[in-house]
Amino acid sequence: MKSMKPIVTLLAMASLAVCAFPCVGIAGPTEIKIAVVMPEGSTWTNTLHELADATLKETGGDVAIKIYAGGVSGDEVDVLRKMRVNRLHAGGFSGVGLGLVLPEIRVFEAPLLFNTYAEIDYVKQQMYDDFAGRFEEKGYVLLGFAEAGFVYFFSKQRIDTMDRLQQTRMWVWKGDRVAEKFLDAFGVQGYPLQLADVNTGLETGMIDSYYSPPLASVAFQWYARVHYMLDLPMVNATGALLMNKRTFYELAPENREIVSRLVRQYAARLVQLTRKDNAEALQVLSEAGITLIPPAPEQTASFNRNAEKNYEMSIPSLYSKELFDQVRGLIAEYRDQVK
Repeated sequence: MKSMKPIVTLLAMASLAVCAFPCVGIAGPTEIKIAVVMPEGSTWTNTLHELADATLKETGGDVAIKIYAGGVSGDEVDVLRKMRVNRLHAGGFSGVGLGLVLPEIRVFEAPLLFNTYAEIDYVKQQMYDDFAGRFEEKGYVLLGFAEAGFVYFFSKQRIDTMDRLQQTRMWVWKGDRVAEKFLDAFGVQGYPLQLADVNTGLETGMIDSYYSPPLASVAFQWYARVHYMLDLPMVNATGALLMNKRTFYELAPENREIVSRLVRQYAARLVQLTRKDNAEALQVLSEAGITLIPPAPEQTASFNRNAEKNYEMSIPSLYSKELFDQVRGLIAEYRDQVK
């Protein structure tokens, strides 16, 4: 009988192993929880749902993306905090959120730096690997660049001179030091509010002006409380999709490749759709009676001078002179190519 004990022990261990393996199958796919502030039905969320479907299909059901839209997971600070403790795994971020992780990403939002979308695409393509490495050092994986579009000034009163612009009570995203510096360089007083409080601020008179891409102005219904838009694109509002590094590297290598490829593919599609939506939003603004004011020549000249002032204010506290010069050099390189 004694000789049977090792055999019984081995059989017991084998039985435990057999019981354990089915549990892996029952657990289902690896779930990636991703949060965005844009509401369901928006271009952002519609594109993310398409990404989720494609990911589930191409990974053979191994990876499922669950989307938390409309700010149900909080603002971008909250999303980053939840990503750090693994309650969320990924998020779509504006330049504000990205800058909390990597301040130098805001070099893409230096005022009056880019003239066209083509310039933006060229620079971001050339610098993708550089910024991917910078984010990885901070514990995040850059999955793809996005954007909100070119930012304009909106106001209840005409802002066709620098004096009038400087008399506004301009909203600034609370905690966004970059936007504060931007407005300060232009001599504009910023009034800090959270994104969710802009409508209330406009309604109560706490603020009478804001900066925004046309699409965001329409999506958040801010445009209903103003009358004018200065027809000069000031900044291209950057964005990106980030995943926490731990979750990304827990995926099987073949699934990491699939997720990386698909997110970059759908992020590129999202950029093109966002640009289309911004063009359509301009039409909505016009039909709603928003007057587009062309800047006076002296106003444009003043903006350009103040933009240079803003660059000086941002070096080296935000980004290095070397990085800024690299971006400017790539823009010049692209402009030479298309002459």
